[in-house]
Amino acid sequence: MNTIKEHLQQKVNHLKDGRALIYEHTEGEVSRRYLIMSGEKIHDETFEYFIRKCCNLSILSSEVFLKKANQNKYRFKTEMPVHCEFSLDGIKKLLNNLSSGTELNGPDTLILKVRKSENILTDSSAEARILEFMSNVDQADGVLLYGLLLDDSLEETADIMLINTDEIIRSRFFNPKLLEFTGVTGIDLLQGKFQLHSFYSEIDQRYHWAFVMDDGDENKTPLVRIESECLTGHVFGSLLCDCGDQLAQGLKQVAEYGRGALVYLRQEGRGIGLKAKLEAYYLQQVHGMDTVDANLAVGMPEDARDYVIGCQILNHLGFDKLKLMTNNPAKITGITQYGVEVEEQVAHIIPPHEHNKKYLETKKTRMGHKI
Repeated sequence: MNTIKEHLQQKVNHLKDGRALIYEHTEGEVSRRYLIMSGEKIHDETFEYFIRKCCNLSILSSEVFLKKANQNKYRFKTEMPVHCEFSLDGIKKLLNNLSSGTELNGPDTLILKVRKSENILTDSSAEARILEFMSNVDQADGVLLYGLLLDDSLEETADIMLINTDEIIRSRFFNPKLLEFTGVTGIDLLQGKFQLHSFYSEIDQRYHWAFVMDDGDENKTPLVRIESECLTGHVFGSLLCDCGDQLAQGLKQVAEYGRGALVYLRQEGRGIGLKAKLEAYYLQQVHGMDTVDANLAVGMPEDARDYVIGCQILNHLGFDKLKLMTNNPAKITGITQYGVEVEEQVAHIIPPHEHNKKYLETKKTRMGHKI
């Protein structure tokens, strides 16, 4: 098993064993910590601990779970009061009634919070992130108890494990629902005959592709180039960057090696999009900025790319260990964080010319590219 998935699965199992997770949720400049318990196994010690350490105790569910349980009057709202007896037995009965679709009743009131599955990637609330974690790793649409943690000093113990937003986002790699394989066809390119695999990602709602070469030699570690979209360089042949040459050279090296892929991700302008990229171009040309300063000046990161979709495609192709064709150490970090093993970094150097010399120098001096 992928070691990162194994680590995240341990945290899911921790919840399902009746123990607690502390989730540190950061949104903007505000950071809050929540104590989370699964509705599947609640016992006295953990429940009493929950009561002592938390406020705003609530029930959290996806609308998918409520639909399966025929709790239709609850699933169409985001927050609503539900009735129960506020005790361990009362909470157990409440969760059982939620699951079975029966009426909820009792002298006390809790808040039931519902998040829609189709919004799980765009909803940045703590509730959406908590449900997403369970869905990504365990494919579970269950019920969780959670509350705002009053004690900021609590640390990880045998009974409590910590999780943060970065880990939850990283767990998207393990959710098979987020990437759809949409077909394959042969394609003849100048560099050789490839199999073109097409994918649709729910994460960014775009199509992505992999140009795959397979000479049948399974003893070869696949050679992979992850190429991010560059309309100006790849399509129109802009001389301001080396992207067009990198694309052609990447396909050529994969074809000559015989086994591997060029994965083409729709991450225009290092992930900042075409509009912002062209605004950054203007600042470079008129004000003499380099690419890093220009991106920052238009309110964007110097590099906004994420490689979760590329790693999902590699996983689909069965490439869990590979030789990565890149000069960018951040790209290696970007894919190894999802558990993909880079056996070797293969240089991908394009000789500079008068138009892109400054661009390549910026890559080297400010972004750490090995060129």
